[in-house]
Amino acid sequence: MKNSPLISVVLPTYNVAQYLQQCLESVAAQTYQNIEVIIIIDGATDGSNEIAQEFCKIDSRFFVYWQENAGSGPARNNGLAHCNGELVMFVDPDDWIEPELLEKLYEAQSESNCDLVASTRIKVECDSKGQVRKIKPQHLSDETLIGQDVVRQAYMRMLRTGVVSNPTQKLFKLSVIREHQVEFPPLKRSQDIVFNYRYYSSVQSLRLISYSGYYYRAMPTQTAGKSHADYYKTIIYLYNDLQAMYQSWGMAFPEQEMCNWFFHVRIYSNLQKSVAQRWDMARLLEDTTILHIVQTAKPSVSYLKMTRQLVLSRSYRMLKLFLKLILFIK
Repeated sequence: MKNSPLISVVLPTYNVAQYLQQCLESVAAQTYQNIEVIIIIDGATDGSNEIAQEFCKIDSRFFVYWQENAGSGPARNNGLAHCNGELVMFVDPDDWIEPELLEKLYEAQSESNCDLVASTRIKVECDSKGQVRKIKPQHLSDETLIGQDVVRQAYMRMLRTGVVSNPTQKLFKLSVIREHQVEFPPLKRSQDIVFNYRYYSSVQSLRLISYSGYYYRAMPTQTAGKSHADYYKTIIYLYNDLQAMYQSWGMAFPEQEMCNWFFHVRIYSNLQKSVAQRWDMARLLEDTTILHIVQTAKPSVSYLKMTRQLVLSRSYRMLKLFLKLILFIK
């Protein structure tokens, strides 16, 4: 594209050597060619650094930086510090993208100069060996929101539909990130959603596109393996932080909808992991904030209704058996 701005692609990498080459090749093959690719090797020990270094020799748009292992959040912050582009996109090293993704995102951004452009991910379900079992396409409806109040009124809808849950398949303005000092927080998990809502607080316009060209690799043990026993503290942090965000906006906190989302997306999944990892559920279920969320939530799906009922009755033994049954069925 003539006179097209430089777009920075930030790619944090840790021990996914078997997928990294495919990821790098997909980024290099973009039809939008004015890019720089910032690869942050987050203390990888599996040959990822060597793969990235070799790739840089054949494509001068790619750059590699090493850091001691600190997690994906600090790695992305490090990547942002090295960016020179006007716009930024994040890609994860075990995913891949279609050649037109950046071009489609930029076309949408340039039409209205929106502060944030988002598409959605295509879920790729894999077996334990990483072989693809099923591909689940997902698409958004084309939509443009102009004006800070309009964008903020739509936040709960964007959260519920997964638009603002992860930083990938989006275009961010580097000027907004730096002016408002938006960064990934020092959390073990869920840094992505925090970065997104901190950035979201600063935007005046939002564009959604129906095109979906980002392939997200979902492994059967991935979610449980990445979580930890005290994740409930992060749930509490997120809930309180979102309340504070709405207060800073001067808007009423959508408590019912937010509790529904937290119960379904965060608490229920954490309960499943507690069963799989044999963690103590009591610390999670007897916290006052967690209990408030569960009490306020009004799930419509039968298995969530049963889970909520067992939590509130403190029937922990039955709850474990019920969750094991659900896991077995799935």
